[in-house]
Amino acid sequence: MKGAGNRRIAPVHGRERPFGGASAVRFVGTRMDVWVRCRHCRSVFRDITMARFRQIHDESFTDSAHIDSTIAFAGQAPLRALWDLLDLPGGRVLEIGPGSGHLLAAARDAGCTVPAVESSAVHRQHITDAWGIAPVYRAMDEIPGGAAFDTIMAINVFGRVHDIAAFLRAVRGPLAPGGTCYLSAPNGNSLEASVLGPWWPMCKVHDHVSFPSPAGLALAARASGLHADRIWSTGLPCEFGVSALAAARDRARARRGSAKPGDGAPGAEVGVAGPGHQASTSGPAGKAALVRFYAIAARLDPSYRVLGALGRAGSIKARLTVAGDC
Repeated sequence: MKGAGNRRIAPVHGRERPFGGASAVRFVGTRMDVWVRCRHCRSVFRDITMARFRQIHDESFTDSAHIDSTIAFAGQAPLRALWDLLDLPGGRVLEIGPGSGHLLAAARDAGCTVPAVESSAVHRQHITDAWGIAPVYRAMDEIPGGAAFDTIMAINVFGRVHDIAAFLRAVRGPLAPGGTCYLSAPNGNSLEASVLGPWWPMCKVHDHVSFPSPAGLALAARASGLHADRIWSTGLPCEFGVSALAAARDRARARRGSAKPGDGAPGAEVGVAGPGHQASTSGPAGKAALVRFYAIAARLDPSYRVLGALGRAGSIKARLTVAGDC
């Protein structure tokens, strides 16, 4: 692949373009696996077979690292302020990939019914033990037929999905008329993704495989019978600078052959730095320090708001409804 950075190539493993379309892709780089960018919608994805994806998925979230890190940030209380900020329809709420269950518990405390879908056995057990929430299904196909939800949340989940079309169809099925699907993911069209390539810290998260752009997400939603009511981008203060420094560090380590144990390993990502934003840290202490840094930087750095307005910040968020409801 050396020297292929500016050439159009077909996906090495023949992965279907996860966000639809038939345009050529551009080689982005290699980090654990090959990453490519759709030339039409500018979404980024990891070019791997389904078998490779299943291997990655099965290796992820097998311990309590994510839960411990979230508790270090949020404590033992439900994230009620975040639930209120999201301003989603109440009533029947389904969260896909609730992780530690903090947001799910906040929805429950607000009077909602709150089943969940969580593929990690460790996370399922924690949600039941810590919050008393049930049922927590292992997969979407375990949801009883005829179930309908006013809100379906998938925060920091979309980037971990290999078959985007199948996932969105599975969301479309139980989404009630007038209901809302809220999701977030790393932004494939962010400045970070464009400049840093495979050294963008999001590419080293063990199970990240799909980074939509706003255009790619809208295209995939439309093909699955969903309507994008709103798609927008948000970031954190000094986000690009922090990512660039992390990329430089990781690249230097790779060149020296001294990559830190755990770089890109399962559980490297922590995702409660903000509503839907993702940030890689080394653990609970690192995350707590990062949160303090962002609190100070918010007063000093206006650029992240500009990037968000341009759709180029690090995170993408969307509110989707059933096509025809609007």
